[in-house]
Formats: sequence, C-alpha cells, structure tokens
Amino acid sequence: MPALKQLTSFMSHIFRDLQRLGELQSELAGVADFSATYLRCQLLLIKIMEETYKMEFMYSGVESKQVVIIHHMRLQAKALQLIVIARTTRGVDPLFGMCEKFLQEVDFFQRCFIADLPHLQDSFVDKLLDLMPRLMTSKPAEVVKILQTMLRQSTFLHLPLPEQIHKASATIIEPAGESDNPLRFTSGLVVALDVDATLEHVQDPQSTVKVQVLYPDGQAQIIHPKPADFRNPGPGRHRLITQVYLSHTAWTEPCQVEVRLLLAYNSGSRIPKSPWIEGGEMSPQVETSIEGTIPFSKPVKVYIMPKPARR
Repeated sequence: MPALKQLTSFMSHIFRDLQRLGELQSELAGVADFSATYLRCQLLLIKIMEETYKMEFMYSGVESKQVVIIHHMRLQAKALQLIVIARTTRGVDPLFGMCEKFLQEVDFFQRCFIADLPHLQDSFVDKLLDLMPRLMTSKPAEVVKILQTMLRQSTFLHLPLPEQIHKASATIIEPAGESDNPLRFTSGLVVALDVDATLEHVQDPQSTVKVQVLYPDGQAQIIHPKPADFRNPGPGRHRLITQVYLSHTAWTEPCQVEVRLLLAYNSGSRIPKSPWIEGGEMSPQVETSIEGTIPFSKPVKVYIMPKPARR
C-alpha cells in the first residue's frame, strides 16, 4: 500500500493546482472545483478498498463471520467503482466486460460464503443475488442503474466482534534514524544495514514480514528475511534481527533512504476452500487471490554517504 501514499501525495498537488487555477481564472473556477471533487471521490474509493484489506489481514483473532462482512463491504466498493466508471466512460463496449466481471465476483462471493448467506438477509449482496437472472441478461446501463438503486437502499450490516482481537504492529529499533553518523561505503559496491525490530501480534511472521527500502529516486527494494532471523520471546511477540544489503549504481552524493516493515497478504488465504475453486471452475476474469503488502511500522530514514571508488 505504499502506492496509496504516493498517489495521495500526487493528488494533493493536483488539488492545489486546480484550486490555484480557479483563483487565477474565475471563469474556470467551476470546472476546477468539479474536477477536484471527482478526483477526491476516486481517491476515497481506492482508500475504501485498501482499508478492507487492512481490516482483514492486520488483525489477529478475525473470524469467518467478520471476513464475510469485510468481503461484502469490498463488493459494495467495487459496485460503486463500476458506477463511477460507467458515468465517466464514453461508449458501452468497455462496460460489457466490466459488468460481466463484477457479476462473476458476486457469484464468487455467493459460492465462497454460501454458509453465511442466511446471516446476510436484506443486505446489498442478498438483493443482488435475487436479481441475478435479470442482471445477467441486462445491458450495462441497466446493470449500473440497478446497482445504484441497491447501494442507495443498502444499510449497515451488524459486525459481530470477536472476543479477542489485536492489531499487528512493528517498531524498528535499529537503524535508529536521523543519526548524525552516516553509513559510509564505496560507490557502486554493497553496504550491509543492520535491522532490528520488535513485532506484536503478527501471524506467521516468517511468511508475511518483509523489509522495504525506498531510495531517493523512488525505486523500492523489498527483502524477505530468512526464517532464522526471527525470534519468539513470548506469546504474540517476535523479534526480527537481520541485515539488508544496499546498492545503487546512481549514488554519487550523500542522501537518505527510508526503511520500513511491510505485512504481506494473499486474499485467497481467508476464503473458504471449495472444490469448484480448486478444480479450476472459475472464470479467469475473477481475481480469486490478490497479493499485496501493508506498511505496519513507522518509516526510518538512514543517512548514507557513498565515496568515489579508487582508480
């Protein structure tokens, strides 16, 4: 999810430019504000999707009854995204594939969580499933119209809370960051950076915890520590002691790199196993498994100072 932070930063510059444009040219004020509002809505839709993955994978103790509610909310966000795209896309040809993919995801939801459907009566997806025969034969404009109506009529689902739930977190001890002593090395060669961090309530850290290094030019390096780099000092606690090797051919001057810990996830790990999925009876359009990462530590800046290689 670092991409969301970068997108948010990029969008903030666009919002500022649009606001400035409206101030400089009053005849464009309405267009500028309208465009900024549209972009802000798009950013909110992306944020909703990102937050659902955080709810699903950043907390230990989450049970199937919470997972189905999270997936239901994600489906609502996808429906809203489809409506926005339909309202801003010229022509209907691109929408046929988008509508087909969305309806297949509704069917995928039904098959995965069929045991939980009785608890979702009168919900958004419950009403959609009742209308599936009609939706499957409708044109994109009609599908979008029905989705819009269903979203307006949908209500909040009751979220049953588990008895014990803990949020995963990480604290980087080393490098300490903002140190006056730069990490010196010969330009073009590799330098080792010691990383020491404490992890709280992380499930299966050997498989999910990664180290990210962000370079000044925007390039990112992701390192998967070895299983032996993890210690388990107590229940719900782990210690990561590892080394990250830095190298960049473009380095010629002192600069800062940013180090943080990421939590990797695979959305398929939470979905109930079904024979029809394992047997490959699923359309390739449906993303049955999405992989991603979530930052779960504060970034630490490390000052590095390359020196020219001897000739």
